[in-house]
Parts: sequence; C-alpha cells; structure tokens
Amino acid sequence: MRTTKHVPVLIVGGGINGMGTFRDLSLQGVDCILVEKDDFCAGASRAPSRMIHGGLKYLETGEFRLVRESAQERNRLLRNAAHYVSPLEMIIPIHSWFGGTLSALFKMLRLPVKMKARGALVIKLGLWLYDLYGSLNRVMPRHRMIARQDMLREIPDLEPDLKIAASYYDAWITSPERLVVELALDGMAANTGSLAFNHLRFNGVSGNLVALQDVESGEIFTLTCDVMVNAAGAWIDRVNGSTAAGRTMVGGSKGSHLMLDLPALARTLQGRMIYFETEGGRICILSNFMGHVLLGSTDIPVDDPDGVICEDEEVDYLLGAFRRLFPNVPVDRSSIFFSYSGVRPLPANDTADPGAVSRDHSMPELAAQGERKFPILSLVGGKWTTFRAFSAEATDEILSRLGRRRSVSTADIAIGGGKGFSQAAAPTEVLLSAIERETGLARGRAQQLVIRYGARAKSVANAVCRGETFLRTLPEFSIEEIAFICKAELVLHAEDFLFGRSSVFLERPLDHEALVELVAAIARSRDWDQERQAKEVERLVERFRRLHRIEISAERGQKARFS
Repeated sequence: MRTTKHVPVLIVGGGINGMGTFRDLSLQGVDCILVEKDDFCAGASRAPSRMIHGGLKYLETGEFRLVRESAQERNRLLRNAAHYVSPLEMIIPIHSWFGGTLSALFKMLRLPVKMKARGALVIKLGLWLYDLYGSLNRVMPRHRMIARQDMLREIPDLEPDLKIAASYYDAWITSPERLVVELALDGMAANTGSLAFNHLRFNGVSGNLVALQDVESGEIFTLTCDVMVNAAGAWIDRVNGSTAAGRTMVGGSKGSHLMLDLPALARTLQGRMIYFETEGGRICILSNFMGHVLLGSTDIPVDDPDGVICEDEEVDYLLGAFRRLFPNVPVDRSSIFFSYSGVRPLPANDTADPGAVSRDHSMPELAAQGERKFPILSLVGGKWTTFRAFSAEATDEILSRLGRRRSVSTADIAIGGGKGFSQAAAPTEVLLSAIERETGLARGRAQQLVIRYGARAKSVANAVCRGETFLRTLPEFSIEEIAFICKAELVLHAEDFLFGRSSVFLERPLDHEALVELVAAIARSRDWDQERQAKEVERLVERFRRLHRIEISAERGQKARFS
C-alpha cells in the first residue's frame, strides 16, 4: 500500500456484494483493491437467516424476474458451494383454505392492501409457480401438500389448529462468513495484482485522491483509481457523502434473530425449516441450526446502522411468534444464548412497510465531478442468494468502462472449498480417503475438517498431521488448526477467528473460560504477550455484551446469560 499510487478498481466494503465483485474482477485479470474497515463479512452479510432461497414471497409483489434469477442462483450455489450450501426442506403451516386470496391479488398488482393469513389455495398456486421458476437445472424435489394428521405426527409440538401444511425445498448455508473469506482468497489467488484488506478504512476523497487508513496503526495511504465501487451496504450513503456529491440511495431495514437452546425441539425439526406467518401476514422462520433453534427475523426501518442489536420489543415479538407456533414448548429469555442483528441495504423509500420494499439490486452512479476524475458505482440492495449475478452485472459494467471484455464466466466456477464437491456422497468420500492416506489423520478427524472447510480441508490436514493439541473447552479445534487458519485467512484479532472463520458462536453457549483458551491458542501463532491476550479476551467479552446482549462473567463456573 505504501508503494501503490494507482489501482484500476477500488472496492469499499468487504461484504458479500463487494467480495463477489472483487473475485469476479480478479478472474478477469483486473487489478483491484478491496478495503473493509472491520473484518470481512462484518455487516449484514454476517447476519442473515442462513437461507439461500429463490424468494417465494417475491411472487406476491410480482417480482417475477427476481424470483427466476434467485431460483437459478440458488441452484448454482448448490453446485458451486456444495461444502456450505445444502438443500433444505421448508414447512408452511396453513390455517385456512381460501384466506388471503384477494389480498394476494391486490399485492401482486402493487395495490395498497393489508395482508391477511394466506390460505391453502394461495400457497398452492405460489408453490406451483415457484416450482416452475426453479425448473431450470432442477436439483430438488417439487412441493407437496401434507395432511394435518401427518404433519402433527412428524412435528407433534406444532400448533394443533392448522388445516394442512405444505412442503417445498430451498437451501441453507452453514457458514456465510467463511464463504466470503474464500471469495477473497479465490480473488487474490486468481490475480496477484488484486488485494483484499480487512481493518483498512476508507477515509474519504480529496480532489482525485482516495485516503485509506490502517485501523490499527492509524497510517494513511493515498491512491487514485479509474473506478470506485461503493459496496458498503447500509453505510453506502456515508461513503458517498465524503465525496460532496452524495445523495440518499439506501433505506436501512434491521433484521434480528435469536438462537434458542432447545435441543429437543431442534431434534424434532430434523433439519427442516418452518416458514410461518405472524400477525399481519409477516413471514418468520424457525429452523434447526447445529442442534439449536434459529428464530427470525424482524424488519424494522433504521437510520443508523452502527451497533444495531435485537431490542426488547423484537425479542418479545419473536418469542411471541414462537409461542403461537409451538404453544406447549416452554420458552423465555433464559432460552436465548445468542442474538444478532444486521441492516439490509434496501433502496431508499418512503413506505411504512419495509417488507414491501424490493429486494432487487441496482447500481446507481455518482459520475466524475470536478477534481474527482473517477465515477463511483454503488451496489444497492441485493441478497445473499443473488450475489454472484449482481457481482457479474457490476463486473460487466466496470469492464466496459475500462475498455475490456469478460474472459471467464463465474456461473460454473466453484468457490473456495467447494472445488470438486457436489451434493453426492462420492466426492466427499474420495477426499476423506485421500486425507487419511496422505496425512494419517483418523477418519473422524478428517471428516470434521471436511465439514468445516470442504476441499480446503486437505491443506489444513497437511498443516496439523504432525500432531495436534486440542482445546479443552472447544475440543473440536486444535491449536495447530487455529494457527493455520490465522496465518492463511487474514486473522488480525481473536474476534476475526471466532465470528468470521468459524460458526462455533452459533453452535453452543460460550463461557469466559472458552474465550480465554481460544485467545491463548491464537496467541501461540501470533506471539501475543499476556497484555495483548487480556485485551483480546476483553474485546470478545465486550462484543458479546454490546452487539449480542450476552453477558459473560469471568467468575469461574458462571454461565453466559442473555441480558
């Protein structure tokens, strides 16, 4: 950075849209620099419902192009990121036969209407259309209707007053955080002239110079570019505001989720997600995630994306929705072991209903002006499922401005550890056998690494095969594995590893002892002294308290609790 004075493309923001564009441009041979003020995937991209879906609810608003694109991109992710993206059965409880028919028609015609509970007729028609849009490269079964008695036999705790239920398939992602990091690594491997930096802040534009600042040291770097891409998500307007030519492009909407420690219910769900209505026709989801229950989400307009948390009224709303769905399952705030929130970067709007705002993407431009000779393209909207298509659109536009042509399509290129994988068992078995044979690791350990890293597990296995020391509080991790990931995947803080290179923070409640041991393991590879380790532990404790409402006490034997 000290010697770089110009780069063809500068990308501000290391979420899924920015990183997808970074990888695509790098594959075309375009040198680009991506900067992220926090860790990669630190904003809304780290706070999804963990669904990769075709957008069933977008049929109601008549966004047929978005549904078609979403279904196609979902199917591509099932192929290209098979190590993290898998089919997911969705269950819709239905409480009437014909309810909501007129409301659905009015909504599709974009007419003002208060949505009523959707009946079997509306849902059946919607699922038939959904199957039609997902028919290209079909990889999953079509929908089916389930009789009331059969549904209650499969999930006996479900509310008993349903009339019928529907089943259809979408997909889910186990580790969106890791997939974003793998996109960064893919981009840098494809083009040595491209670099992705976390903890490097965009500090504004002065004349034709862009200023970037190292968050840790405070050092300032300046450079010029031919095109700047603003992929800052909910912070897009702030980034554009530094150019003195900004305008309002984004209207943020907060989505919050709860993780509930209800293992018996999680087992009953058997890997399925329930897609259900709350009062007023709003959709919520509830699923088994790593043996616990994931419940979400809200949709609340916010002006300030910094430090958003799941507020008390959201907790009450989500727990109330849960109790209506499972009236006999005891749940209260003591069941919560983690909460998280993110701000969706939706297009600026003046509607009172955030759910009615399109989830489609757009790319408004701030043209070159005055001393600033480069345009700024802002990546507004979009969603996890369609990031590749959005990134391809952005890349094509940038290539055109640079006078270059696309040399490779990303439609069929596997991401990171997805190389050589599929939903079939054979590739996994081949990889497991190779790791066993080449490294001598036990099959159970090899399988653990493959689940966590996909095809990248072979590199991890080679790094740890000379012997491992496993953590006592997190026995699925070894010091050697953590050291390899920290060195290979741009980990600066313990927070980067815990929340950005693993999903263990969602897999179980963590206590102070686990955080201390994790930091000590990272310290072995980073040469941290005791003072630095203490600061890193405090940084983790503070994050749990400030962003996730989890109080972690240093008192021995004290369990973490939702505050």
